[in-house]
Amino acid sequence: MVLVHPARKHPAPPRRHPIYRRGNSDLMQPRQLRRLQALWRRWGGSLGLLPEADQQLRHYYIQLLTQGRANKTLELGEADADQVIQWLRERLRHAEVAQNYAAGTAGRRGYPEYPDVEPGVAAWSALWASAKALGMERPDLERFIRRHYAGVGLRSLADLRTMAALNRVLWGLKAMARRRPKPVRSSHTGKLAACERLAA
Repeated sequence: MVLVHPARKHPAPPRRHPIYRRGNSDLMQPRQLRRLQALWRRWGGSLGLLPEADQQLRHYYIQLLTQGRANKTLELGEADADQVIQWLRERLRHAEVAQNYAAGTAGRRGYPEYPDVEPGVAAWSALWASAKALGMERPDLERFIRRHYAGVGLRSLADLRTMAALNRVLWGLKAMARRRPKPVRSSHTGKLAACERLAA
């Protein structure tokens, strides 16, 4: 028998956070937990909720999707975790389809404005690529926006807060690029090329 001094306490063993499901031996796998958390951050993060509200919403959907078999993330079993993961994948896929549709149509005549759809990374990349192709730096692009779109409330890059607003400027840049005269090859260049071919 080992005696322990009454004033001295043994350090408590590190607490583990088991992944469990009440009344079921099928445990959610760590990889499932990581996948679920990553998907939730992508989907739920766009809602801009405070951490407590975000957690409450996640637990609400877990209860709903599992029909009460689990009340929170760590109570999910393997099969229920797969179900929640699949549901989140579908939500994200629908959101991406809507985003891509808005990217192609927002701001066009006869289509909705989609005021809630913010421009994504691809849209901003396309805008800067079009500006660069026209030899524009940031100040040039700011002037272009102010000169052509002030009438619809766009005076600078800071005003491009929706997909529709960014599309207007992007389509304007593309139209400008189409109207630009194509470089004409000089006859001297053509003669040099012909001579090089003959010499070969």
